[in-house]
Amino acid sequence: MSKKIVFATAGLLLSLHTGTVLAAGELGKGTRAFDSQNYSAALNELQPLAKDGNPDALNMVGQMYENGWGITKDEEKARQYYDRGAAQGHLASVNSLRKLKNLDYLIELKTVKSQAMDGSASAQNRLGEMYEFGQGVSRSASDAFKWYKTAAEQGLVAAQHNLARSYNFGTGVAQNFKTAERWYLKAAEQGHTQAMFFLGTLYSNNHGSDASTNTNVIAYAWMHNAALLGNDTASAIERRLKMKLSKAEQETADQLASKLEAHYVAPYKK
Repeated sequence: MSKKIVFATAGLLLSLHTGTVLAAGELGKGTRAFDSQNYSAALNELQPLAKDGNPDALNMVGQMYENGWGITKDEEKARQYYDRGAAQGHLASVNSLRKLKNLDYLIELKTVKSQAMDGSASAQNRLGEMYEFGQGVSRSASDAFKWYKTAAEQGLVAAQHNLARSYNFGTGVAQNFKTAERWYLKAAEQGHTQAMFFLGTLYSNNHGSDASTNTNVIAYAWMHNAALLGNDTASAIERRLKMKLSKAEQETADQLASKLEAHYVAPYKK
């Protein structure tokens, strides 16, 4: 190796090391200023680091925007900073983002709960989702199920699908594939793509109630129609199922898929 290459490599390594040391020093200064509530100084040190993607800096600058510390309060900018840190797997940024979102959920919860109690099916379904995923409220699968059922019985398609999922996976209620299929079918009747997809998964896992033909034939027919409505996962599963079918089974599957398409897809396909 020539001396020029050695010196060039050494120079590059030194510059990288120097840059890292300087960044660490700036972060240290910024953190100390942040902790001592000298937010003007903290912002001067941390904002350039945040711009370069340093997750600790992103989280601290986000907090300053969220709370209006040394800068005009701007929750949307705070969210953007947290998002960038969270995308790197930075736990503090993830927690800050979750806390900020939960404040939004708490505001939403008040309105949704009132509307749900007044009989709004869409609010009842949304309240079920908030209970299922712990958005602004402690997670409760049983409460989620209760609200999904209330909304589904009013005919809301999204709630019918959510209720079917609850029965399918035993979330907040005893697992019951037959009842899950019944509610998926109600949602599919209204063109709900995910309901068709999950009907396909029921049959591909041999949990469907129709025993008139090979379970993979029925699974294929549902996946085919979910794919027609734009579900890429259904399209991939459809191709795999096709490899399992004999020529005669494929003909049967195609015929069934056409019948399902006329009934469930054609009225809704754009």
